[in-house]
Amino acid sequence: MFEHLLSLIQILFHKVMKKKRLCPHRCEHGWRKKWLIMKLYTLFMFVFSFTLVANTHAQQEKVNLDLKNVSIKVLFGEIQKQTALSFVFNTEQTQGLERVSVKAKDESVESVLKRVLANTGLTYRFEGDIIVIREQLMNMNQQEEKKEITITGRVTDEKKEPIPGATILLKGTSLGTATNVDGSYKLTIPEMKDCILVFSFVGMQTQEVKYVGKDTVHVVMVAQLETLDDVVVTGIFKKSKESYTGAVRVVTDKELKEFKGRNLITTLANIDPAFNMIANNDLGSNPNSLPQVQIRGAASLPNIGELQDNSSAELNTPLIILDGFETTLQRMMDLDENEVSSITILKDGSATALYGSRGANGVIVITTREPEPGKLKFYYKGELNIETPDLSDYHVLNSRDKLRVEELSGYYHTTTLGPEYEIQFKEYYNAVLAQVEKGVNTDWLSIPLRTGVGHRHNMRIEGGDASFRYSLSLQYNLTEGVMKDSKRENFNGEINLQYKHQELIFNNRLSIGLNGAKNSPYGAFSDYVKLNPYWSPYDEDGKIRRYFEPYSWGYWANSSGVDTEKGVPNPLYNATLKTYDKSNYTNITNNFSIEWRPMEALTVQGRVGISWQMNESDVFKPSTHSDFVSYTGDDIARKGSYKYGNGKNLKYEASFMVNFRKLFAEKHLVYAGLNAELDETTGRSYAFGVEGFSDESLDFLSMALQYEKDGKPSGSESKSRRVGLVGNVNYSYDNRYYIDFNVRTDGSSQFGSSKRFAPFYSVGLGWNIHNENFFLDNPYVNRLKLRASYGMSGSQQFSSYQAMETYSYYTGDRYNIWMGAYQMALGNKNLEWQTTDKYNIGVEGEFFNSCVSVTMDVYLEKTSSLLSSLEFPYSNGFDSYTENIGAVENKGFELAASLWLLRDTERRVMWSVTGNLSYNKDKITKLSDAMKAANEKLAKNGGSNPNRVLREGDSQNVIYAVPSLGIDPSSGEEIFLKKNGEVTKLWDPADRVNCGISEPKYRGNLSTMVRYKDLTFNMSFGYRWGGQQYNQTLIDRVENADKRYNVDERVFNDRWQNPGDKTFFKGINVTTASNYSSRFVQDETAFWCQNMNLTYELRDQKWMRYLGVSVINATIGTGELFYWSTIKRERGISYPFSRQYTMSLSVMF
Repeated sequence: MFEHLLSLIQILFHKVMKKKRLCPHRCEHGWRKKWLIMKLYTLFMFVFSFTLVANTHAQQEKVNLDLKNVSIKVLFGEIQKQTALSFVFNTEQTQGLERVSVKAKDESVESVLKRVLANTGLTYRFEGDIIVIREQLMNMNQQEEKKEITITGRVTDEKKEPIPGATILLKGTSLGTATNVDGSYKLTIPEMKDCILVFSFVGMQTQEVKYVGKDTVHVVMVAQLETLDDVVVTGIFKKSKESYTGAVRVVTDKELKEFKGRNLITTLANIDPAFNMIANNDLGSNPNSLPQVQIRGAASLPNIGELQDNSSAELNTPLIILDGFETTLQRMMDLDENEVSSITILKDGSATALYGSRGANGVIVITTREPEPGKLKFYYKGELNIETPDLSDYHVLNSRDKLRVEELSGYYHTTTLGPEYEIQFKEYYNAVLAQVEKGVNTDWLSIPLRTGVGHRHNMRIEGGDASFRYSLSLQYNLTEGVMKDSKRENFNGEINLQYKHQELIFNNRLSIGLNGAKNSPYGAFSDYVKLNPYWSPYDEDGKIRRYFEPYSWGYWANSSGVDTEKGVPNPLYNATLKTYDKSNYTNITNNFSIEWRPMEALTVQGRVGISWQMNESDVFKPSTHSDFVSYTGDDIARKGSYKYGNGKNLKYEASFMVNFRKLFAEKHLVYAGLNAELDETTGRSYAFGVEGFSDESLDFLSMALQYEKDGKPSGSESKSRRVGLVGNVNYSYDNRYYIDFNVRTDGSSQFGSSKRFAPFYSVGLGWNIHNENFFLDNPYVNRLKLRASYGMSGSQQFSSYQAMETYSYYTGDRYNIWMGAYQMALGNKNLEWQTTDKYNIGVEGEFFNSCVSVTMDVYLEKTSSLLSSLEFPYSNGFDSYTENIGAVENKGFELAASLWLLRDTERRVMWSVTGNLSYNKDKITKLSDAMKAANEKLAKNGGSNPNRVLREGDSQNVIYAVPSLGIDPSSGEEIFLKKNGEVTKLWDPADRVNCGISEPKYRGNLSTMVRYKDLTFNMSFGYRWGGQQYNQTLIDRVENADKRYNVDERVFNDRWQNPGDKTFFKGINVTTASNYSSRFVQDETAFWCQNMNLTYELRDQKWMRYLGVSVINATIGTGELFYWSTIKRERGISYPFSRQYTMSLSVMF
């Protein structure tokens, strides 16, 4: 380091003197240059003195020793313990030395080394805090006869980053040195023939470089063979990808950048279609909505009371592991992908059986970045994110057409209410017509929307050496949604410390996450879509109207949400009030681990983690909010509401792991691992609502008049414990044949006292055909691997107390001061785990010099012992009882292929194409009688939207609707087909049949990458086909639309008008509401742009070195640029979808 600084001073000094010679006429500035020279000399003397002091300090370090009959290596280790010094030596040179006994009290290290190394043929040299042990050179006379050579250079990695602490040895001797903090070294060796230098560093491939007479030797070290591309990180054990028999998808940090989405969940869905992010047409691109995700379909069914809500989404959410510890889907969504090193998706039984009771839904293993050794490095990335609303699927009427629809619907005429109402309707028509003639044509869709401008910042500091490494990272992300004032803010901070002492490695990772979410005060987007275009949001003075004009009481009679005296409320007015809907959470996690390697083949590790999270939510609406328009009489004092919620969760986790890996006879590779773990999760939450706020400025909870009507505080608390023991054995023969076996025992407090423990296991086989003798010389096949696996895993994503007899207090009534209690549910001591048996066969291949690669998996998953309810007679006091009844099945395949169309690494020109395809088919094979009865009751419900019904033999995602034969051309009425084949005009829910499946048969993506030197272009598209969707827009916004509000333009088109018309919709004057039928079930094929980005990277430029910058990366990109579907419907009902545009710049110092 000091030599480098001295060189820099000399260069600066030379430049100053040179300028002086070139510019003699600028004598008036000569004193400035002299002053600069004096400062340079002063700095030079300071650095020189500091170097002397540093070396002297190292030599005078004091130690206290009392060692008897120990090896030289043990002595060196004891000195390292007591000081900040490190030793560099060749173990072969010290192995033949006699054992020594050393006693020293407050003696300098230099003095001890002189005594111990005397007459050993070894000597020492101080290089700062590094002591280099080497063979003693020849005597002075011989040295004068023998010439010496001095070699200098720099050691860097593939990114041209310096590697400090790398060892350089003269092969066959103990002569050597180590690199300083900027990767530079200086080595003096005797001149000899066939001089070979050996460069080594932890985690890098050892390199041997032959000295060919040049005094400068620079070396670029390459990471060891087992990189992220070659290792499968399961979250418990690390496995070699070559010998792994499970079905996994390893996603690198490079892919995360290439397929970047709006968050980490979207990015992962862009990469692997098996990670299915279920689209939500209601919530659209709301930044505060948590998506539903599945891996290889749904393995769990909802219970009776959960059929119509989103409970099944939580039941089928995969297990998420972050740096070895379980985390939530919400936490994953808020992670910064720049801090992620890799993500591994575990899919089949061989992979998920490692997690036993938690792995039935698949496992996502996230590994964040580790500190990189070297000189202090500072990384910054800034990103600008722009979101624009995508309204391409909205087609509403303008003012004139809307008035015409109202006329055709007969809203301005009456034959039953009398002439008084006829006059009133005519006057209202004239008032509306006057608005149209004035040119009032409000674009209500644009009023609550905006172009959201967000930004993201990531700062990271890291460095260290082979013994101590550190990193500090801070990230801030502001996402502004396209609904006005909706946003999500994330702040993440992490401190990662690693310390290595001999065979021990200590690691502590502390992370803090702060999140704030705010929903738009403008309300639901659908409230604006339906507003009439001839209504003006502002009055003549430019102020926002509270109620729309014109207004007629008779016209709007019997309409909900309308003030009978004042009219239709303006939802835009609510946004001007002091109203808010916000939430936040704080997450603090600390993970600590100790790893011990007593020998090369054995690793022992212990880990402890603790995670604490607090959630809070506040929803306030003042008394003037339109929600309280209908409050009259005694309810007027109840206007204004506040809803508050709070929750806390605490989780402890601990594990102990032993790994053994050794190669016997160069053919038999054995890997064995044992892992024991336990955790405890405690949760508590409560919520309550209050009402009666006289002034909107008084939005404090205690200012409320009372609890909400007929309401009281609610809450819950839970505690669950889990223990697990898993063993894994992997054997490979000659890198050709593999067998992998896992066995695990789990215990959980969530199940019956007689069934709390259960075994889970898996077995996998693999065959590397390309390593067979008959395949070694194949010019077309570079790699070909077959694998098969079977495994059993379980699920415990259920209530903590479902197997217990639970009780609750009578809070609404008491006797004197005593409270009573009652039993809420029956316990079931035999309630056990639901289990999933997973079968998988896969093939992996690379062909034509690895220009073509293909991976295919075929799977079958059977889940049994599903938790379901049994119906009891009411005489028992309980109407249901939880039991293990129910079974589902998922089967399908996954196919991934990539092709290098151009790969010229010398010219740095590349072009690749990648495609992924997945197919999944699910079937319910068994339901409890209670579940069947409950579903048949639901099947009898009417309405415009077909409710969810589950039936044996069908998919969970079947759309059950009454079969329709279309519109009768003679009358304009709908014709239905009964189950007995009879044609009728009467709709009957008992005629519901399977009309399609809402999940597509096939989904996938296509991507391409083009690279020219430092410029890279990526483009990715998603697709799906083979499924059906119930088009809610056709029935809610066209056929059953309340035409007093604005409607879809198809109300004007394809409507029956006259006998003989062949149309899709009923007549415009038909007032009978349509119920769900097969007429609205449509086949879906969709294709959309996932993302496109263009990246330019700069490295090792002269001007960058002058500024101390090593890498600059600039990217522009877009996401979800277009969406095409065969189904024409309004997308984003409550919150619209959006297009994203990004610009980012990252700099590494």
